[in-house]
Amino acid sequence: MFKKLIIVIFISALLISCGNNGSQKKDQAEVETENTVVDPIVITVAEFSDKAGELVGKLVTIEGMVDHVCAHGGKRMFIIDEDTDGRVKIVVGEDLPSFDTELEGSEIKILGTVDELVINEEYLANWESELTAEPGKSKGISDGTGKGEHKGGSLGDKADQGEHVKELEKIKQYREKIAASGDNHLSFYSIICEKFKVKEDPKTED
Repeated sequence: MFKKLIIVIFISALLISCGNNGSQKKDQAEVETENTVVDPIVITVAEFSDKAGELVGKLVTIEGMVDHVCAHGGKRMFIIDEDTDGRVKIVVGEDLPSFDTELEGSEIKILGTVDELVINEEYLANWESELTAEPGKSKGISDGTGKGEHKGGSLGDKADQGEHVKELEKIKQYREKIAASGDNHLSFYSIICEKFKVKEDPKTED
């Protein structure tokens, strides 16, 4: 009886030890995963529209000239490649207060995550409802320039692609594009900016 008791105690101790080792290995694996550094993918403004769909949710770096900053709140800006028609929408991340309009014309390098906005009939219907929710107020007349007070709602702000088009007209255009595409939605891609750096002009000699 005594021998059986010793065997049971030995087996129990062995199982507890194995369990602790497994737990320690799991904890170590979790720490290693947390400490893994993800290198951002380098992408250019010129190739962004073609590759953005494959990069949704991924960290990227991109460089370009600031073409326009939304003057109302500075929550978004657009960068361009002067040698192509490429243009990319950049949105402030959680840790950034806003973009300064003085950035316009500057060459900057951005680190951020690619985001996708899906616009379908449900989105457009909600957008329309948002614009007409408060009769008597000048809603739906934002010209999309980002200057002065925005008259539209949050869905219009989110959908803004830097085009100088009134919001109700833009909704109409989006419906026409969806119908012509043969699909049930449109996808727009942007970069949620984590941080950015203004590139200094190269020094020139006299």
